[in-house]
Amino acid sequence: MKFSLLYLPTYRPELNGSVARFYGDMLDEIEFADQNGFNSVWFAEHHFYQYGGVIPSVPVIAAAAAQRTRRLRIGSSVALIGLNDPVRVAEEFAMLDNLSGGRVDFGIGRAFQNIEYEAFEVPMDESRARFDEAHEIILKAWADGPVNHAGRFRTLKNVDVIPKPVQRPHPPIYVACIMTPESFAFTGGRGYNLMYVPYVGSAEDGAARVKSYRDALGSAGHDLATHDVMMCLHTFIGESPRHARDYPRPYLTNYFELAAAANRVDAQSAQYQGYAGLGKVFKHIHENYDFMYPNQVIFGDPEQSLARIAHYEAMGATHISLITNFGGMPHAEIMRSLERFVKHVMPHVKPTPQSAAAGG
Repeated sequence: MKFSLLYLPTYRPELNGSVARFYGDMLDEIEFADQNGFNSVWFAEHHFYQYGGVIPSVPVIAAAAAQRTRRLRIGSSVALIGLNDPVRVAEEFAMLDNLSGGRVDFGIGRAFQNIEYEAFEVPMDESRARFDEAHEIILKAWADGPVNHAGRFRTLKNVDVIPKPVQRPHPPIYVACIMTPESFAFTGGRGYNLMYVPYVGSAEDGAARVKSYRDALGSAGHDLATHDVMMCLHTFIGESPRHARDYPRPYLTNYFELAAAANRVDAQSAQYQGYAGLGKVFKHIHENYDFMYPNQVIFGDPEQSLARIAHYEAMGATHISLITNFGGMPHAEIMRSLERFVKHVMPHVKPTPQSAAAGG
């Protein structure tokens, strides 16, 4: 098992202070992770809402993290490649790979929030086609030589994209898959690593989705042992079971209140089957703490936390990315939780061998 930090944060100025202070707190947490055996840190791109919108540019915050760390891998979770110019994405992440000394993990996804598509004037019905074409262009841009591409959305003639990434032929690629079967098939078929959020379904759903990914890996001839299955989970390690249950409650409910606000309008496209009512689901979680606790989070004392980690390992996880900064929780309490995790949890989990999964 590998462990990392994931930042898909909610920002509440009355709790977090200034945006500059919020970024500084994040970087302090990341520096601690770098010094204490974590594998990586991941940043999610979102826009316009307090749910995630404080990180509209992954490469910017990731470059700051690269300068504060020496060992930690640095990933996007995810870059919304269908909403951005793929040539610019290729340039910026190749530049980040150089600045970090070849530590980038490239996570990609389609985005699912209606407001983001509307604001960038991209029809949601084009999301899959734009994602596929952007993915193709980025790989061409990272290969040697100029790019020639004649597609539905972009035409490039002898464009020499520089710099090239340090990691050849390209950084490890991760794909965020939530519910759409085609996404799991694409990810496994291409031999990419999987990112999954367990609370979007039951344990049985998660196990079945991971199996579909691994089946696609195997069918395409890829080595299952060398691919990462990263699951992203809200995490708080408490002083006691009661402290771990009660202390994060207001912060988790804050988090899903803002998630619901960002998803008031459904993903209006046949390409997002299963996403209807997502905002209502987030609202339900906001109003019902027991929907998440204890079965969809890692909230507990060390013993409880180890049991939760074993549960996700049984679902197929090789990597757990901890969402520790959520809902305006004070930075000092986040650090205390991380310190407990490092001291009392990590030593009791068998690490993934360096060669056994992508991303270091």
